[in-house]
Amino acid sequence: MYQHCCPEGYTCDTNAGTCTRSTSIVPMLTKQPSIMKEIGNVICPDGKSECPDENTCCKLSSGEWGCCPLKSAVCCNDGEHCCPEGYTCDTSESTCTKLDSIVPMVTKQPSIKKQVRNIVCPDGQSECPDKNTCCTLSSGQSECPDKNTCC
Repeated sequence: MYQHCCPEGYTCDTNAGTCTRSTSIVPMLTKQPSIMKEIGNVICPDGKSECPDENTCCKLSSGEWGCCPLKSAVCCNDGEHCCPEGYTCDTSESTCTKLDSIVPMVTKQPSIKKQVRNIVCPDGQSECPDKNTCCTLSSGQSECPDKNTCC
């Protein structure tokens, strides 16, 4: 099980408990446990915006990401509306159509800006703070050394 790590570009010397790069030698750092990813918000493609669970990220007319309060929604190209999954946007009539079914368009809402940017670990369930590295332990769990590499 990996318990220590070294800064990026350094080589781990586990016997000596140090990290080396050229003539520089520093002590190994102890890893921190990762944070379990909370289920709830949908991360938008820019990685900086998120929408409540069961919402769909859609571009707004401003170019920013917004939220359609429908799961798997169709984002309308007017930048203001969205339609339920399987429907087609009819912006001229402000409706959503699917065969003989016509429903009103839904108005997009502003997204939530992420407060802290985390890195999602390869296990898909753990996150590490930005500028950290996800290290997978022999147990399958992840740990987060501070901007370092795994030993």
